[in-house]
Amino acid sequence: MYPILETERLFLSPLQESDFDGMYKLYSDETVISDTEMNLYTDPVKFKKDLIVMIRNQNIMTIRLRKTDEFIGFIGCHQIIDKKKCAVKHSQIWTALLPEYWEQGYCTEATKKLLYFVFVGIKSPWICANQFQTNPTAGKVLKKCGFNLHAIYKMDNKPYDQYRYTQKDYIKDNPEAEKDTYDYIFPIKKSPYNYENPIRTIDGITYIEQPTGYLCGQSVIAMLAGVSVDEVIDVMLNDKGTAVSEIGNTLFYYGIKHNKKRTPATNDTPLPEICILSMKLPGYGHWSLFYKGKYYDPEFGVADKLPEKAVLKYYWEIFN
Repeated sequence: MYPILETERLFLSPLQESDFDGMYKLYSDETVISDTEMNLYTDPVKFKKDLIVMIRNQNIMTIRLRKTDEFIGFIGCHQIIDKKKCAVKHSQIWTALLPEYWEQGYCTEATKKLLYFVFVGIKSPWICANQFQTNPTAGKVLKKCGFNLHAIYKMDNKPYDQYRYTQKDYIKDNPEAEKDTYDYIFPIKKSPYNYENPIRTIDGITYIEQPTGYLCGQSVIAMLAGVSVDEVIDVMLNDKGTAVSEIGNTLFYYGIKHNKKRTPATNDTPLPEICILSMKLPGYGHWSLFYKGKYYDPEFGVADKLPEKAVLKYYWEIFN
């Protein structure tokens, strides 16, 4: 999806299966993982399967030394798509380097290059990056690249700062970029479906277990649409946790009618015949599916009740 990008010292190139050793080294290093949203892996076989999903999603570029082509880390850039307008709404960036390459300016160099590509090539309106407050060095890098602190949120009860940078501010900071042209078109799938011609009538649910811990939202959509999780990832362009807007956009893509608003709920709230559930479990948020009296949970299986320790926050009604 993304072209190879070059800086004075680096190549940024699309992730491939041959990058397994470097990526596993990163994802199995507790020092690297501790202050990021990445999951720690101790099983190379499981990681190899998940690496295939990362590659298929086409939003991660390896960071390599230009002189030796040596892998030193990666930088990811995910585009949030408005399916109705077939346009990029905004982007999100994240990065990780092997510890032996920290504090040498590589992350700043790679980020600045990717920002140019995002704002001039993809023409994204704005970009965000999340930084846990236990990792202040990441915040310094983001500020050096032009980001500003937007808000403070919590993930798994850990506070994190969200930084943002708009295309307008980027052009103001880099006026020469406004005149640049970039021979690149970001591919966005146009939907063959609509509310009058949905992908299917929902007259049953085939249970799908989420392939990884990140993919509960994609798995719920896959069950509703009657397609594979891989297809939903391709449509959503996301193999990580899903935002409310991404769920709504993907329902729209498949022509699945739904209430435009989510309804606040508790564990005792009567539920409509078909609905997507937003719940809180110890340490993380979770998407699930309710269909005709049963819970089709991507993580916990098919059951007559909510998962243990789950706290229901909202339901999102689906109309057939």
